[in-house]
Amino acid sequence: LKQARAHHLRAPSLPGPHPARRAMANINWPGLMAWSTQYHDGTAPSNFQVMSQEDREFLEKALEEAFGQIEDPNKVLMECIDKVRAEDRTDESIVTALEVIDRLCDDPDVARNIEKLDGLQPLLDLARDRGGSIRSRTLEILALLFSNNPNIQEAGVKRGAMRMFRDLTQESPRGSDDRSKAFRALVALVRQLPAHEAALLRSEGGDALLVDLLDPAEDARTREKAASFIVSLACNGETLQPEEAAAFAAALAPLLLALGDEGIQYRETLSACALEVARVARAQCPAALADAAQARLKAREGAPPEEGDDGNEEAALKACLDALRGP
Repeated sequence: LKQARAHHLRAPSLPGPHPARRAMANINWPGLMAWSTQYHDGTAPSNFQVMSQEDREFLEKALEEAFGQIEDPNKVLMECIDKVRAEDRTDESIVTALEVIDRLCDDPDVARNIEKLDGLQPLLDLARDRGGSIRSRTLEILALLFSNNPNIQEAGVKRGAMRMFRDLTQESPRGSDDRSKAFRALVALVRQLPAHEAALLRSEGGDALLVDLLDPAEDARTREKAASFIVSLACNGETLQPEEAAAFAAALAPLLLALGDEGIQYRETLSACALEVARVARAQCPAALADAAQARLKAREGAPPEEGDDGNEEAALKACLDALRGP
């Protein structure tokens, strides 16, 4: 069966160079779209099915084999963008193009050139206008493109991505995939750009958004991502203000009391966050933060060691208490 599938994913060999098709070399668009058709029931975009892990791995392997023949990834990206914004585009053609773009992002040159090739706006439009798995996949790709890529981050901000990602995060249901992916894209957009981090916090309601994302009712992975971002804001020494840190401290206090229900990485991230906000806002932090840190340390006394636990949680909580006590 998989041999039959692979046959549909390979393009027939061409009789010599063909300028119009050289970019896609060994990738057969009709075959790839036929493959993706089985994940859509033909009724509505919201019913587009997510590939199983086994099928995604098979598709990725087929793409890897085909990508070995590509001479110019930027030309492939241009074809993908043309399919994303085509008037006759379908869910099948969009999701296929997104899978190819995701693979292309492994090439740093592609990520750097996405704006130059006029590919950023079509992806932002997809994230805004489409729902379901297409929006989720597009947000994943945008987060990848923005990550540690200052020129593309700046381009995204100029194109209004900050407000769009903020709105998607706020408007999506708590705990939803859209909410999580939109927030991850927002963080990737502004991270390590102090002016835009500050704008998010003070002009775009990012401070209130982060407090909301720390709510105990939020998905734990999103809470962890919010706490990690706050740590980054606090550590760059330029962005986080004491009043903002104090608001985050108040939101963190109840989460520290419930750390025993979570995994090691989550506990370490939230403990580190408590430490950093205490350092920024020692005088303004509510007493609840110190009480929660003390209670959590007491709960950990005598607890058997866990595999992979290096004591970072306890160390951060003790340092948090020291910071709150002051010199």
